Amino acid sequence: MNLLKLEWWNDHDLGDVLYQDGFKNKIFLNIEVEKPEYNTVIESDLNGDAVEIAKFRKWEKVYKFECWMTEDLVDAFSFMQIHDNIEVTLQSGDVIQVAKHGLRFEPSWEEIGCVAKGVVSFTENYVVAGNCDENKDLGCYCDETETIIGIRPVADLSSLGPNPGDYALGYTVENIADKKYTGVLYQYNGGWTTAAVPDQYTCFTNDEDSTVWFWDGQFWHLFPGYIITLTEPSGTEIMVTAWILPGTFGKIYYSKNGGGSVLVGTYTGDELSSGVTFTHTGVGTYDLWITVYNHSCAYLNTEEEQIIIS
Repeated sequence: MNLLKLEWWNDHDLGDVLYQDGFKNKIFLNIEVEKPEYNTVIESDLNGDAVEIAKFRKWEKVYKFECWMTEDLVDAFSFMQIHDNIEVTLQSGDVIQVAKHGLRFEPSWEEIGCVAKGVVSFTENYVVAGNCDENKDLGCYCDETETIIGIRPVADLSSLGPNPGDYALGYTVENIADKKYTGVLYQYNGGWTTAAVPDQYTCFTNDEDSTVWFWDGQFWHLFPGYIITLTEPSGTEIMVTAWILPGTFGKIYYSKNGGGSVLVGTYTGDELSSGVTFTHTGVGTYDLWITVYNHSCAYLNTEEEQIIIS
């Protein structure tokens, strides 16, 4: 007999359940899952030529089943909804990775009071797409990538020892822990002269340390973003404020005392700029970073920042 198997677990301990040692819950049901439903979402705008340009596309596959449940099963499915990870193995042997918070459960108690009809639906990890042709890193966002041989105050550009045609970033004002500059692009042709940025959305690799810098039309930023400040609003909370590429979203992670990474949550650039908080788990050294995405494109991780709770 082929049974439907559900497994669920959390990235950290939840309620009275110890998950940090790898524990997983399991349920086996002799139940048939209905044929999946398919949902597609397309959001678009008209450009200046009245041509429709897709800015967001989403495809998802939703499964559903119903079964009679005693109260212990109702408790289990209800609690399952708030877990980080849910995996379903169908009778066919196919394994479904359920999307984050993609399981929904609706119980309906019968008049006799001891059983309920439970309706369970779960969404397979969905596919989203922006305006990227394929998964890329720098090329997904930047029109082109140029090379700069260094970043200096304008008065110190002569220390770079350039070759003809080399680019450098000369700044006059620096902000936010050396990661945001008001500056001018310079090119060397027997002497340093100002140069126009080739395209508004162009990234530049710094030969000195291999970091990549992004020009937003006003400021130069470290690519793909950076954490601006880490503060402690209360005894157990850490507030993170950050900058990430326009039109992207970030997943904030931390690692305690060099251990495994823990996902804090997913946030848009606007939310990151205004600050987001997470609750730390006690004394230790916390390394934090952001993985930056734009729908189907991954833009690498930000530099790690560290906070020590003593």
